[in-house]
Amino acid sequence: MKFQASDEFNVSHIEPATHIYGPGTRFTLWVQGCSLGCKGCWNEEMWPKRPRTLIHRIELLQQILRAPNIDGITILGGEPLQQAENTLWLLAEIRKHSNLSIMTYTGYEPHELKQMGYWKPLLEFADIIVAGRYQEDKRNTYLRWRGSENQQVIYPDNSRLAQYPDESNDLEMIISEHGAITTLGYPEQQ
Repeated sequence: MKFQASDEFNVSHIEPATHIYGPGTRFTLWVQGCSLGCKGCWNEEMWPKRPRTLIHRIELLQQILRAPNIDGITILGGEPLQQAENTLWLLAEIRKHSNLSIMTYTGYEPHELKQMGYWKPLLEFADIIVAGRYQEDKRNTYLRWRGSENQQVIYPDNSRLAQYPDESNDLEMIISEHGAITTLGYPEQQ
């Protein structure tokens, strides 16, 4: 499958080795830009579509494929499918050139993804899809990989993973060599 795409991802953040956004050790990519505007979203700084860090998609692919000791990639944001051409291209290339598992978050519902033409390729390339808008009134910090009870964890028919998670919440704290602390996950309080 061939996708037309601009050459660059608008990236908010990259963690080259995380442990809470899917099974195993994962290269995790947060894209910049989301127009869904879910009330209570804890990634509001990722909503603006203005360029944050632009990374050529081939450079990003190479960075992922060279990452040591990872089991997969997770892409979230922002909204990955508001950069659909690049996101679907990246997922296809990772699937074609590696055994890395692929997990994709999207605030869109499956019926919306079908209408936009993204559901079929997403099912083809992803091993796990977390779909649905975050709903503040359904917030549950004891769910694995999602923040509200309406969101679905979907394993496509061709998923290379059969690990269905227990329902528990994880937080991860990363301390840089300069002492900066990054907290990842779905904290009890925002």
